[in-house]
Amino acid sequence: MNMHFKIISDRAIILGLLLLVLLPSCKKYLYLKPEDSTYDKVFWASGANVEKALAGASGLFRDAITASRLHFIVGDFVTDEFLRGGDFWNYEALSMAGRNNYAYTPYIEPVSNWTSFYGVINQCHLIVENTPNIDDSKFEGGTERKKQLLGEGHFLRALTYFYMLRIWGEPVVTKHSIVDPLNVPPVPRSTDEEALGYCIEDLLKATDLLQDKSDNPVYADKNAARALLAHIYAWKHDYVNARKYCDEVINKGGYDLEPINTYTNIWDAQSNETIFEVFLKYDKGSNEAQKDFFNVFLFNPVINKGTASSWAVNTDYADELFTDESDQRYTKIFKNGQGGVMLSKYTGVNHYDPNRPDEYVIDNNLVLFRLADIKLLKAEACVKLNTIAEARKEINDIRSRAQAEPLADNDPCTMETVFNERARELYGEGSLAFDNIRMKLTNPDYANVLPDPYTPARVAAKGYYWPLSMRTLLPQNALLTQNEWWKNH
Repeated sequence: MNMHFKIISDRAIILGLLLLVLLPSCKKYLYLKPEDSTYDKVFWASGANVEKALAGASGLFRDAITASRLHFIVGDFVTDEFLRGGDFWNYEALSMAGRNNYAYTPYIEPVSNWTSFYGVINQCHLIVENTPNIDDSKFEGGTERKKQLLGEGHFLRALTYFYMLRIWGEPVVTKHSIVDPLNVPPVPRSTDEEALGYCIEDLLKATDLLQDKSDNPVYADKNAARALLAHIYAWKHDYVNARKYCDEVINKGGYDLEPINTYTNIWDAQSNETIFEVFLKYDKGSNEAQKDFFNVFLFNPVINKGTASSWAVNTDYADELFTDESDQRYTKIFKNGQGGVMLSKYTGVNHYDPNRPDEYVIDNNLVLFRLADIKLLKAEACVKLNTIAEARKEINDIRSRAQAEPLADNDPCTMETVFNERARELYGEGSLAFDNIRMKLTNPDYANVLPDPYTPARVAAKGYYWPLSMRTLLPQNALLTQNEWWKNH
């Protein structure tokens, strides 16, 4: 059984990486190759061990994006989507009301420290470098299985770099595994363009290697690679290529929009809409489900927790988005609770131990790419390319599924139209803050109408990226520099 996003019984790979990530004595945060016998020539001699290495890398990626709810902090909390509960006093400065002051993050260390992502990257380097040298006969499934695993290594490396870049910008791009983690010269940051170019190289290789369609979206296939390429090209504002890769997914991927009556299947790992997702489901044998990731959105009566310990839906913003009363998404994704409205996309509460009734996990997967996202990304590209009828068609496909009023042929269809539709569709999925950067802050059309709390000076200094914890990271890399806006803020 392929177990990339599940715990494996032999934890040597994951443990070796985590020790170097976490131990204070580790001198080089970028160079996380474990000094462990599993990484010698004996280890890189079988397909089964490549499976284990990929499972380790995937697990580290999952841990990196869920740590302290990083995925939702950087993608959702800093927008108008949610209201912090009183227990989240240390999040106030990060909110729009706190003017998105990303420099003040006490007790939320992962938002300013990218160390854990380099554990994923170095593991991917090892996979990409060593897998081609293993004879095809050593893989259960032969040549095709070998190609698939190698393709997944390329895909995950690109996904990790792009994930980092959207948060902090200009990552330190390493292209090879590290032989001696304690004897490496400092490395400067790469430009965004260099990092994105490296991601594209990886993904073009991945599309040649990966299977056409995975039977489980926790494993990457050609469509996942193309969806990521579409997002990368949109981030570059290369909307010709963004539309090209959106079309490949839409027209060739074999995906369907989930019907509105079963809409929540999307987050319950039961939908043919999903292109790629991170495994966080519960099972007795290899549990990856967590309690404190998705549960930030939930409170009574779904779980025994009040709004002080949660992020309630900002109903002012939600009501501003959902002005069409026929739109069925509102009642599907929001639920009234004790003292507020909660997001109900992730409500798979599992009280897995009958002897501990207060203990639970949230039994949902984290969807990173799905068909609705790609159709709306294509609409964005079409608006920029002035093919408005095509943009309107993609938006209306999404609105039709929601039973919302379609855009008429004479209705405006602008970047704002697409942005708001993405906000309705992808609410609470870690998308809106990055949509804001891509569609507004870095879009020249918005230069004179920048959304709060951004100013031309802040955008020019890339103050939409998060600052790095230089106190933690600079001693480990003397060439590391702080993001420009945060040098004086």
